[in-house]
Amino acid sequence: MIDWKLDGFLPTQRQPEPVLETADDRDVLLARGGAAAIDLFVCYVLIELPLIYGFSVVFSGPYEALGGFAIALSLVLLVPIYASYSFVLEWRYGRTPGKVNRGLLVVTADGRPCTYRASAVRNLFLYVDLLGVPPLVIGLLSALVTDGRRLGDLAAGTIVVRSTAPTDRDVAASSDVDASAAARADDTRKN
Repeated sequence: MIDWKLDGFLPTQRQPEPVLETADDRDVLLARGGAAAIDLFVCYVLIELPLIYGFSVVFSGPYEALGGFAIALSLVLLVPIYASYSFVLEWRYGRTPGKVNRGLLVVTADGRPCTYRASAVRNLFLYVDLLGVPPLVIGLLSALVTDGRRLGDLAAGTIVVRSTAPTDRDVAASSDVDASAAARADDTRKN
């Protein structure tokens, strides 16, 4: 039962089939924003906050000396944590928990699974996207103009598309495929 509740976030080893024609859909661009928000939340709350707490306990003197800068420093440290998290999960599973929840999948432009190199390149470009307001504007314009692909996708030769999923929980469990709530909802909209 808990697996069916968490299925909306946990990527599976076997990737679902990509729907390549959804790469330039505007709703995919919005879903990518929602997926990024979920993933940033996971990175900050489940990865970084426990590290900050451990640091504050072990090194209480230096932590207290940071004062108000501790929060700013934690947000700066969130970028490499998020990039590493995205790199590993997109390389191994083609998606992060946020993308699973939103029914998205990262694949190469020809529909094959995301490779180690492609995941590394696309996530290194997160630094370009997150360096400040002008790169964010450039990244957003690039995504709007170039069929929904941000600069990292263009450099890596990847696209983010919708994925297919079974609607039956038992079939999904036995075949180890994407059965996320978002993918199931997308399948019911198609039918």
